[in-house]
Amino acid sequence: MEAVTNTDISTYKELLPILASTITAVATLLGVFIASYFNQKNNKVVLEKSLEQERIKIKLNKIEEIYDHFYIWESSITNTQMAHFTYYSGLFTEKQFHESLGKYDKKDSGNSYRKVQSLSDIHFPEASLAFKDVLKSRDALAKCFFGKQQTQKACDNLTKHYKAFEKEANRFKETLSLLAKNL
Repeated sequence: MEAVTNTDISTYKELLPILASTITAVATLLGVFIASYFNQKNNKVVLEKSLEQERIKIKLNKIEEIYDHFYIWESSITNTQMAHFTYYSGLFTEKQFHESLGKYDKKDSGNSYRKVQSLSDIHFPEASLAFKDVLKSRDALAKCFFGKQQTQKACDNLTKHYKAFEKEANRFKETLSLLAKNL
């Protein structure tokens, strides 16, 4: 065996702090890497939750927008129905009837109709199907708007079709409500 000389020991003594520093640096870098890895995983989960909440918020805003525009459109149809009912009942003359129809802004109603249809088609296809049922009942109701006779039969027919329209409109609103609850 060779004898260890003082120069070898002094070389080892000089290398010992360097070796200890290297081990400490590697351990620190490993610790930073592990901490960064788990922070990145945590940030990813937080980001996904944040994105999901933002998606839900956007969907809720779209449902509210559909509901608001549907209300405007439905109110316009209700006003038209009421004017026709009043005329068919004999409470309005034809001139009063036309004046009452002229009070309502048809442009807002048309814009609201288009918005309901496009927003439901784009964002909520399941609501779009319910809206198509509302449109069918609206079409049946609209056929009653072309009568000129002031009779009880015309009033009854208008009332029957308006109730069917109301029923489908309420189903559509329930569909929107269910969509909002299930987000």
